[in-house]
Amino acid sequence: MRRPGRRRGLSWYERIFNRKRPKPPRQSKPKSNTVLKTTLSKYDPTMLKQLQQVRKYSRIIKDVARRYSYLETSIICGIGSRESHWGLALKPAGPGGRGDFARRRPRGDRRTAEPSDGGGYGRGLMQIDYDWHEFARTGRWQDPRENLMYACIVIDNARKFFKREGLRLNDEQLLHAVIAAYNGGATATMNAIKAGKDIDANTTGRDYGRDVLNRTAWFQLHGWK
Repeated sequence: MRRPGRRRGLSWYERIFNRKRPKPPRQSKPKSNTVLKTTLSKYDPTMLKQLQQVRKYSRIIKDVARRYSYLETSIICGIGSRESHWGLALKPAGPGGRGDFARRRPRGDRRTAEPSDGGGYGRGLMQIDYDWHEFARTGRWQDPRENLMYACIVIDNARKFFKREGLRLNDEQLLHAVIAAYNGGATATMNAIKAGKDIDANTTGRDYGRDVLNRTAWFQLHGWK
């Protein structure tokens, strides 16, 4: 509780978006009509280790996913798997770890090849990028809930962007595009689509969306919907 007469500090959401964070209604999800298939074995040892980790964040994932009628928990699981193996691929391992240690050319206020607060451009479970998101520079990215909430805002903003642009995509293509945009950016993904290229053309490895959907299907085999 705030003390009378004292002004509270702004949250990371208010600093970044210059408005209070909305409280979207919790929506009941219609059952998905899309049955995804995976090339991964149900008992893939690497994925099973990730499954153990993702269960630690089950309550958070389900709570965040409820805020978006189209966003399945299995999709969040798939993205987190690709990004950080749910923390196992980070240094140090866990939600407070970092990834993407490749040196980069200076950009904006960053004059060095690495972030001013140390190596690793990817931050936290969903690997929010230091260069592209203020949240990764000033927010509580080490906190699993905050990291997942911000990641879903990025996903939702990409979906809204594609809707505004009037791209003619069916539901499966839109989902694929939104996932690709999480990695490669919404504008770059739109440009690839308009040029008649593969949706993943501007993503890491040119397979980001397909790989995430493959992982998503694997998590569905283990009860994530």
